[in-house]
Amino acid sequence: MSPKPVRGRQRSVIVVAGEDPYDCEVLQHLIPELYPGPCPEVRFMRKPVRLARAQATLSPRLQEIKRFAQGRADIAKLAGVVIHVDFDAVTDENYDKVRRRITEEMRATFKDCCPSALALAAWEMEAWLMLFPEAFPKVNPGWQLKEAERRRDLGRIEKAKEHLAKCLGKPPYSVSHAPKIMKEAVKGRHVSARPSGNNRSFRDFADELAAWK
Repeated sequence: MSPKPVRGRQRSVIVVAGEDPYDCEVLQHLIPELYPGPCPEVRFMRKPVRLARAQATLSPRLQEIKRFAQGRADIAKLAGVVIHVDFDAVTDENYDKVRRRITEEMRATFKDCCPSALALAAWEMEAWLMLFPEAFPKVNPGWQLKEAERRRDLGRIEKAKEHLAKCLGKPPYSVSHAPKIMKEAVKGRHVSARPSGNNRSFRDFADELAAWK
């Protein structure tokens, strides 16, 4: 007997889109920890979508994401859309301008179907991972972040990926480790909207997600 289609339509899903599948997988682990209430299933769009440097092409790219998200709504209720962007710069006045520009266009694009949130990571997602230093030794016992790294403003680190790799030493860090690190941070219950470390871009994302109804 074939399954009843109504059962599938009762599910809810959050769609994640971004530049890199590993970063999207990081968000798959992170979003349920920040979501206000029981979290829907989190699925991500595997085709890379780059928005940070997009100007005239921003709207078409958002429409592409919207079409993909609404396609998921054929089998589940669309609960929201999260878009990841590596900012490739520190949190400064330009960060505010870029975040405002992308957020406004996202809200205009998705206002008729679901809430949206922008994961604009300054400098890169690696600076967000550094908010949870306890997770690194769980992935590799030799990986330890020094106390000085824990105390600094992580949103002001230039080229965070290279910086993190230098801090961790060997074996060398690669982007494929990022989802494992976030998974261990969640498993160890280290993730919250206000971790002890400091990264404004992480707080902005956590606050935007918390505002979803």
